[in-house]
Amino acid sequence: MNKIFTIFIGFLSLVLVPGVQAENAFDKESVSVIQERIYDRTHELGFHVGYIPDDDFYEEYPLGVSYTYHFNKNIAWEVARLQYFLTSEKDLKGTLSEYDLAAVSFDKPTVMVHSSFVLKPTYGKDAVWDKNIINHEGFFSFGAGVAQYDREYPVDADSSTETVLSVTFGAGRRYFLSKKTAIVAELKSYTQFKDSSTETNIYMGLGLAHRFNFSNRNSRVREKTDSVYRYLNDDEE
Repeated sequence: MNKIFTIFIGFLSLVLVPGVQAENAFDKESVSVIQERIYDRTHELGFHVGYIPDDDFYEEYPLGVSYTYHFNKNIAWEVARLQYFLTSEKDLKGTLSEYDLAAVSFDKPTVMVHSSFVLKPTYGKDAVWDKNIINHEGFFSFGAGVAQYDREYPVDADSSTETVLSVTFGAGRRYFLSKKTAIVAELKSYTQFKDSSTETNIYMGLGLAHRFNFSNRNSRVREKTDSVYRYLNDDEE
């Protein structure tokens, strides 16, 4: 009888003990730590250079300046971005210009101005060679503005200018080099609604952003002794 009781108790321990061990505080509760954003200033001035690879007749290199207002960590407004285009002719334009093509025209972009809404859903950091930490912020943008073109004709020395509605959609990421400086990588589409047709081009760009506040009262820049850093240091002690 004692032998049967011992076997029965041993069987119960094999079945019940793992279940009891699984029901501890760590298994019942999901624990996660999300660090607040270290770099989160309100105002941003940007300087941009880019390349548009898919124009048929011109190599296009936009140079731009921008001002962005950050309402909070998730939403911003790029109030204005002014871009001036440096261009050079592709071989195809020179080839077509040799023929008597009175119906052909070449639209060369000169200036664009856009205003865009910016959504910033992601924020994180990477270790660089296990020596330095770089913080980064992902964003999406969409906006509207105007684009100006010089229209040239191969058989006529005269040219005309056209200003059209332009819509832009894009995505990018900011890499913070310091509390005030960030490198911005962007991929955008520009859609121009011309009189004769609608044209969409791809923009690839890099920028240098300077972020600042007018006073320390609304500064959101945090030191490493704050938030999760203090929590981790207490655990290590």
